[in-house]
Amino acid sequence: MGRGPAIRLVPPGASRGEVEAIVEILGDEVDQIAAVLTDTIHEHLEELDDDMRSWTLQSTRANLGVIVSMMRDRADPTAAVPPPEAVGYAREYVVRGLDLVLLQRAYRTAQGVFAEIIMARLRATTDDPDRLTGAMTFFNAWVFAWMEAIERRLTEIYMAGREQWVRGAAAVRAAEVRALLSGNAGDPATVSLRLGYELGRYHVGYVVWSEGAGERPGDAGALFAAMERAAAAVAESLGAGAPLTVAEGRHLACWAGRRERPDLARLRLPKSVAGSLSVAAGTPAHGVEGFVLSHREALVARRVAQLRGDRGGARAAYPDLALDALLVEDPAAARRFAERELGPLAARDDATMRITSTVAIFLEEGGSFVRAARRLGVHTNTVTYRVHRAETELGHPVTDRPLELAVALRLSHLLD
Repeated sequence: MGRGPAIRLVPPGASRGEVEAIVEILGDEVDQIAAVLTDTIHEHLEELDDDMRSWTLQSTRANLGVIVSMMRDRADPTAAVPPPEAVGYAREYVVRGLDLVLLQRAYRTAQGVFAEIIMARLRATTDDPDRLTGAMTFFNAWVFAWMEAIERRLTEIYMAGREQWVRGAAAVRAAEVRALLSGNAGDPATVSLRLGYELGRYHVGYVVWSEGAGERPGDAGALFAAMERAAAAVAESLGAGAPLTVAEGRHLACWAGRRERPDLARLRLPKSVAGSLSVAAGTPAHGVEGFVLSHREALVARRVAQLRGDRGGARAAYPDLALDALLVEDPAAARRFAERELGPLAARDDATMRITSTVAIFLEEGGSFVRAARRLGVHTNTVTYRVHRAETELGHPVTDRPLELAVALRLSHLLD
């Protein structure tokens, strides 16, 4: 988009006297006007605490001083630069975690009241409608252009400060969490304060991830932002407040805390990420030990979900996968066990996999050919034939070592 029409640096001839008079009046009343604008901003923006009032007043007064000086010098308002006090005010929003929109609302609120003050002073100066209209038109256009320039520059300052602050806070948070997980953390109460997350309660450690992470160059930031939103939604589904999150490689490690033990059955991913993000959670546990244990279980649950080939949108809870998790803690040993137990049945061709799937269900059904056939939707003779084929390959009845065989079949599927 191109720039709009140039701003008049000099008011129209008929209104020049009124404009110059108002500029002088504004210069004399900077302190009073700044106080009025500050009061109005804090009345309209409830999110601002009272201890922000001094910051607002300093910024408002400095901005008014710049406006008066630039008008006196007939300077171009589009070239306005925020005074140091205004820069400090924007950075204070960053430190306090206040949104950029709130800063913009503060400026727009002040702009509206400032326009009313100028109109009141003009009416006290002249009753000529043409001069009044000309002067007010000039002031409105000039202040609007100045406001756009200031807002644009403050937005850049805010965003740069926000990025730096988030990176710094994230680094500190990650270091504290690593110390907790390694058993090298200090006093739990002190660590809780530094993390902004209370450790003396029940925790659900969970992991949010995407199998597509890193496949789209330049999109990692957007992906992790989506993970953060999903993490917050998961915590909400568990009845917890804002989660503690730390980015780790291709996943986001998260913790949700509650005074009462959370119910994992309530865990939900938002519909907006269905098909793209997945979540794996550990068992709810209490205190620092629970913080560590639940996280480790979440990582194992994630590994099991990946081994099973779960697609995006999956929800994996460690209590539901405890047996699988125990079996895959040592994948190499698990694979050796499965291959020893299955022998030729460890092959992955279609015919062998039909046999092993049938045997697994046969064992789950307590060795009943009828119930297994019903589950598979085939004739009983088909089940009998496949079980006998399996026994021929194994060299012994499938009921000789049913537990070992069932575990080996399960492992074979996971470790494929």
